[in-house]
Amino acid sequence: MIQPFVQLALLATAHLAEAAPTPEPSFATAPLAQDAAAAAAPEWTGNISAGFVMTDGNSEMRQANASADATLKREKDAFTLGFLWVYAENNNAPNTDWTLTDRKTFGRGKYDYFFAEKTYAYGLATAENDYLQSIGLRWTAGAGVGHQYLDTDAWKFAVEAGLAYIDTDYKTAPDSDDWTIRGSTNTSHTASDTWSFSHILEIYPSVEEGEDVYGRSQLTADAKLSENMLASFKWVLDYDNTPVPGNDRVDNRYLLSIGWKF
Repeated sequence: MIQPFVQLALLATAHLAEAAPTPEPSFATAPLAQDAAAAAAPEWTGNISAGFVMTDGNSEMRQANASADATLKREKDAFTLGFLWVYAENNNAPNTDWTLTDRKTFGRGKYDYFFAEKTYAYGLATAENDYLQSIGLRWTAGAGVGHQYLDTDAWKFAVEAGLAYIDTDYKTAPDSDDWTIRGSTNTSHTASDTWSFSHILEIYPSVEEGEDVYGRSQLTADAKLSENMLASFKWVLDYDNTPVPGNDRVDNRYLLSIGWKF
């Protein structure tokens, strides 16, 4: 008597299993896929640093500097941003006004597009003012090509060449504007887990006035203090072959600062 009911129950169970809808695929892994994609997406990298020196007593002096550099690298192109600010003043006579001795602000933006594995086209724009060189505003716009000769974890070295237009508003001399040739080298070296070095050299000889040559060099040495904290030394050299009358051709600045990597 029981056997027919058992057979009937088994048949009903099999029928329900066949009729049951196929379960929808689970999307529980979707957040994991999104996290992986986000991790693989290019991000800005760089550092921000600042330094300050002050004396008080027989001589009063205040000096400050700040800088920031950032790079976004993608498969076919890259963006580079840079900023530098320097300020100094002193007061050698008590109860008198402070005297400005140095002030410089410099900013740059650059875009690289790789049309070959190691060769790229670039566009560049810079703007600056410089108290030591009597520059109210100098801006530069240029374009050209570059080639990466080295691109390893330890060494990076690239050479660039192109044309640039430079417009300079002087405070104590007639303004000038020039079409120039631009030549540049960009070198960086990671010596150890603690030390890294970089050097940017740019030279702008005029194609209109043979004597007009402008150049800039920045050598940076960074020492890693912690995972994100670093001590930085910068040597910034500015060169003008035809300076404002009374000024030297070369200005050197030596800057110490503490910074953070991101």
